[in-house]
Amino acid sequence: MKASLRLLAFALLLSSSQAADPARQWTSSDGKSKFMGNLIEFSDKEVKIRRTTDFNQFRLPLDKLSKEDQDYIQGLLREKRRDGGLKEGAHAAKITGQFVKGVSKQGLNYQLWGNPKLDGTKRYPLVIWLHGSGQSGSDNESQLGGAPKIWTTEDNQAKDPCFLLAPQCPSADIGWKNEVAANLLALIADLSEHLPIDETRLYLTGSSMGGFGTFSIAAKYPGVFAACVPLCGGGDVKNAEILKATPFWVFHGDKDDMVPVDRSRAIVAAVKQAGGELMKYTELEGAGHGITGLVYPRADLHEWLFQQKKPAKSAN
Repeated sequence: MKASLRLLAFALLLSSSQAADPARQWTSSDGKSKFMGNLIEFSDKEVKIRRTTDFNQFRLPLDKLSKEDQDYIQGLLREKRRDGGLKEGAHAAKITGQFVKGVSKQGLNYQLWGNPKLDGTKRYPLVIWLHGSGQSGSDNESQLGGAPKIWTTEDNQAKDPCFLLAPQCPSADIGWKNEVAANLLALIADLSEHLPIDETRLYLTGSSMGGFGTFSIAAKYPGVFAACVPLCGGGDVKNAEILKATPFWVFHGDKDDMVPVDRSRAIVAAVKQAGGELMKYTELEGAGHGITGLVYPRADLHEWLFQQKKPAKSAN
């Protein structure tokens, strides 16, 4: 009787463990051996697996497994690294609840804001702010200019917690294109590797030169951003077909004396002509060029933006 109870307890324990970590098929690097097993432990060098047929546990060097199995483990390691990214890792020191300066591996100046009290096992959006031409340079301070801070207020963070990235374009003559755009994408990728950032909720926004940059970067790197919010900018109408797949909310003042409102009207019309149904447009009556203070505090913008999410990738 006691033996039966012990066997039942073992079976319940085993089934509970398997439910938490379902068995999967593992394949050797040469493809000759395949077996079903539960992953018990893993590192960047080896795995510990319990075989389902006889419950034997054994360790295997990672390089003895198939490329698919190695990729699976690397994915688990990546998520484990991101889980702990608020407290340790490449960017943990920048997550303080204040804007902290940094320089990317490619030499792009930026400031990053993140809340150290977030739950690292969850994933949060990243809002990327592109400043206008007057904030270009190398001081790594001018790009803040007040506009990005709206996303980090206590009330907004309580409702829509997120990270905020404010890069600085080195020169207005270059703008948010070419190597500057490439360096920005590399920085976003690096932050996403080490912090609990939801890569299905990357949001790009900017004003003036940053508005133009929002359009051009979204066209150059389609499928990266879940939504874009360009202010008093404009885009190349030849990119309408590319841009129509991304949700946009475009803003422009009808009295803008620096960037004609027709620049926004033209790209919005072109995208809609191409069949785009995700392009929203708000023209601010009587407003000039400086509209960040009118646009970014809007509750309806925040509600719309944080609802945007890229569709999940197909398993196939």
